[in-house]
Amino acid sequence: MKFPTSDYSSLISAGRFQIDHNQGIRLEDYQGSVGLSDLRAVASAMASDERWSPSYHGLIDLSKADLELTANEVLRMALTLRQDQHRSTGWMVYVVKNSAAYGQIRMLAYWARNTERTRIFLTRKEAEAWLERNADKNPPSFPEQAAANEAKTQQMLRDAV
Repeated sequence: MKFPTSDYSSLISAGRFQIDHNQGIRLEDYQGSVGLSDLRAVASAMASDERWSPSYHGLIDLSKADLELTANEVLRMALTLRQDQHRSTGWMVYVVKNSAAYGQIRMLAYWARNTERTRIFLTRKEAEAWLERNADKNPPSFPEQAAANEAKTQQMLRDAV
């Protein structure tokens, strides 16, 4: 699996994103000072892109970024990511440069209810290698999705009888 590292299709504030439909992946790259407005701008632009799919895996590179988020802003971003138009069901693979950013991403994953699907690495090389090995594996789903799928299956079984 080859991951593009340049020629991003969109530039939004301190973050850029690219969607690779063939590989089913979205790449986000941030640099400099990154706040809540930067993260929200990229999330909104990406969700409105016709090539985006919630099932795509995400590689979010924050290794050149300084996250400037309060705990409240991390929670607000998590709530944004839980909204249907921004909700992702693929792997969320982050690259961070220090333990402070690692902690903020762990909080984000917890509050966005996707800790089982989140992986955090200190280098992009490690993140790409992990994603390459696991891209074909389905990550655990959201608890509410699993419950909805189970209810749908049970209804189909009742209808069949």
